[in-house]
Amino acid sequence: MRKTKAVIAIAALLGAAALAPTAHAAYDPIGSGQTKLTLDKAFPSFLKANGITLSAKAGAKRKGKALTLPVASGNFDPATGMGEIGNQGTVALQSAKGKVPLRNVTVKAKRDTLIAKVGGSQLKVASSDERSSARSGFGTRYAAKALKLTAKAATRLNKKLRPEVPFAQGQTIGTLTSNAQPKLVTILEQNRASIVLDPAFAAKMDSLFVSINPIFPAEHPSGPTFIFPIIPGGAISPAATEGTLRTGGSLEFLQLGAGQVFQHEFWLDLAARSDTAEVDIDAWTVRNPRSGQTLKVTPVPPQLLAMMLGGGIYPVLAREGLIASP
Repeated sequence: MRKTKAVIAIAALLGAAALAPTAHAAYDPIGSGQTKLTLDKAFPSFLKANGITLSAKAGAKRKGKALTLPVASGNFDPATGMGEIGNQGTVALQSAKGKVPLRNVTVKAKRDTLIAKVGGSQLKVASSDERSSARSGFGTRYAAKALKLTAKAATRLNKKLRPEVPFAQGQTIGTLTSNAQPKLVTILEQNRASIVLDPAFAAKMDSLFVSINPIFPAEHPSGPTFIFPIIPGGAISPAATEGTLRTGGSLEFLQLGAGQVFQHEFWLDLAARSDTAEVDIDAWTVRNPRSGQTLKVTPVPPQLLAMMLGGGIYPVLAREGLIASP
């Protein structure tokens, strides 16, 4: 017996596989969102008194006391409130004596919550003891109140900007909120998916005396519908335009006196709009009923393959490397 990953050569519709937005088992990759830093009213006054300007560029924006940065990357688990959120844009502090640009601003769900790249190294900019997270759709709204300047950040700012009144460890900066939406949402090992056989395909199988049987934990409640449990390892986008849904169980295609095919763990690739499965079967040598060419085929039995070739599946099998000249 041989195992291979192959395109499923059957017409099927993937039924409703429920996405569970109420619980997660892993970190979700972040795809979009916004981080907002609202400055404490005393901080802009401190900067102005010391001749220091605060600006935003490269995607970041400033309006009054608010700085906003587009969320671009990261990973977050809404169930535990843990993870990190990467942001685009640069925030710069500048005086007549120097400049400190804060790039690659990252929000981490920990005490040292605001991190940025300064020069060639990462700098812990601010910490917070008042942190919280809550769901926002499929994503997360993370908040850190009473952000305070870290000792290392204060030292770096004083060295570069040389203010008349120095920055101090524990100096209040403001409040931070991040609304991060996932690129893909982890699918839990819950609920089920269904495959409904195309009527023409089912009729063709019947005419060739090929029985289609579920292998546990797959089920066949009635008619052309087969039910499969959802298994770990899948993730799909909130709009269901990309990602993979994985199912357990198998289908057996049995033709007495001809052969047997097992297709295991159907995977639905939403971006490719295709379904794949792992196939077990021996190798066979068959004849193409259209061209008369003799073919070495793995992993489809001859009479089942002949039906597939006659139905126009040959290009798919050839592209996937399942058919080769002897």
